Amino acid sequence: MKKLGILLFVLMSFSFLGQAGEVYGTIKGNDGKPLTKQVVQILLNEKVIASDTTDINGYFSVKIKEVGKLKLVIIGFKGASFDVFSANSATRYNLSMIKADDKWILKSQ
Repeated sequence: MKKLGILLFVLMSFSFLGQAGEVYGTIKGNDGKPLTKQVVQILLNEKVIASDTTDINGYFSVKIKEVGKLKLVIIGFKGASFDVFSANSATRYNLSMIKADDKWILKSQ
């Protein structure tokens, strides 16, 4: 009986590890209009683990297996990054792009 309990615990642990979360939302430009056709990447330790391209509404969505703090970057915009958090559920981010000197900054709306 004890072995069965341990086996069930191990199997349940693996099912939780396999669940994917989602990071999604919108990105608007400096003018308040949606940023379209922009590549959004999610990084873990500077390694790309997910990517999407924004649609005509600036919407992006990526599935992520890792849980914890990650970095969202927009390719082609120097300095445009934002810390995001992934869980075993969906997390929404509505971001705005602001230009400061020669760098871009992503801020939560």
